[in-house]
Amino acid sequence: MDAGVEAPDAVGGGGIERPTEIPGGKFVAAVFAAIWIAIGAIYLDHHVVQSSDSMNNYVHVWWIARELWHHGWLPWRMPVLGHGDAYAYPYGFVNWTVAALFWPLFGNWAVTLATVAGAVGCIVATFVAFPELREGWWAAAVLANPAIIESLLFGQQAFAWGAALLLFGIACWRRGRRFTAAILVGLAQATHAPIVLPIGLLLVLIAMWFVPDRRALLRYYAISLVVALPAAILVFASPGYADSSERDRLVNFVGTLAPRLLVIALPFLFLWLRSMRIRALAPLTVVVMLATNVALQEPLNVGFQWRAVTRSHDVSTASLDNFLRSAEFEPGATYRVLRGAGDGKLGLYHVLLAGGRLDSEMFPESMAIRNFANLAEYEQLLCARHVDFVIAYDSYTSSRHTNEIALLAKLAAAPSSGAGAPAVQVRPIERGPGHVVYQVTRTGCPEGSPSSS
Repeated sequence: MDAGVEAPDAVGGGGIERPTEIPGGKFVAAVFAAIWIAIGAIYLDHHVVQSSDSMNNYVHVWWIARELWHHGWLPWRMPVLGHGDAYAYPYGFVNWTVAALFWPLFGNWAVTLATVAGAVGCIVATFVAFPELREGWWAAAVLANPAIIESLLFGQQAFAWGAALLLFGIACWRRGRRFTAAILVGLAQATHAPIVLPIGLLLVLIAMWFVPDRRALLRYYAISLVVALPAAILVFASPGYADSSERDRLVNFVGTLAPRLLVIALPFLFLWLRSMRIRALAPLTVVVMLATNVALQEPLNVGFQWRAVTRSHDVSTASLDNFLRSAEFEPGATYRVLRGAGDGKLGLYHVLLAGGRLDSEMFPESMAIRNFANLAEYEQLLCARHVDFVIAYDSYTSSRHTNEIALLAKLAAAPSSGAGAPAVQVRPIERGPGHVVYQVTRTGCPEGSPSSS
């Protein structure tokens, strides 16, 4: 593809330019830009943003910064997550390392800043990769791309950075800088291998139908894969992958990939629509983008993300924090925390800050949020994850719709010895507002118990 901006058309021999857009596009683009500035300012006003995916960033950057600034190296393992088997970089090497470098200056706010930088980077990279879309209605359409908006609201920091790097790679390819493009695409895929790598593969497969030199395309794409290979291996080695079922992996992959594809697919679609030279298409495209944002609100739970951004103060972890400060809390022990979705996993972060460990990673598919067939299956989970304590909130059952807390109550009521005694002993050690803390004794667990799926 040619990277040059198309020249305006001329009518007849007089060189009079034919308008290519319906008036008003520049004004609408300016309004959208102002809205982005307002949302970014509100986002940056939060030390910690409690959206669905944001806490994973804070947790990993906290750990990376701790190791970097206290011990002088970037960590490989992260034993406080995933029942001791987690990695510090299941993805996000570029963005989490950058945020960790700024941790001594800003603390948690460095993560918030990096998330905004990722979303803004996607917008800038789109305009760099596709200069044809820099003005008027097409610029407004880019600013209304739901995938970029949701990357900020959800806290999808690694994806936003990966998508921005991929778009910058496209920009270099269009300008003939192929090796630079390969390195940038490789870094993009390494930054978020689970999603950006498949997007890169789809992009190359589609490009095969259009580029004149397919061998060169495949050669440089192979270079990008070499850059991304270590990160791709870590995805499969992570307990977040091993602890989830095949069904959960597939559902999560499809449900995650589909909306995020828009960050790359829409600019190409805009470019194609622009090439048709139909004036009404540009404002119509903006209307469709706005309608798409509205349509995705309910199925993707975007409303919760907006509330997370606008929430000025949160006290949802107060009862948990009281336990973490009590004599009953044991630093170094492994905790399974069963809380509703309302706190955006902030409670899990607080357990780590207090010195505890978590039985899972911060990904939903790693948290075993499901029904258990029987007590034996649940005991297997507690054994495999070396759980020492379970902090169970009443809101978990109503929010997650599982039978886990009911099984905990059954285990607590079971005899501690004799023929009917379970392999795992559970007893309540604290009752607080809306929650119970159970101590787990795993003396009956089999040696080398396999990970639950």
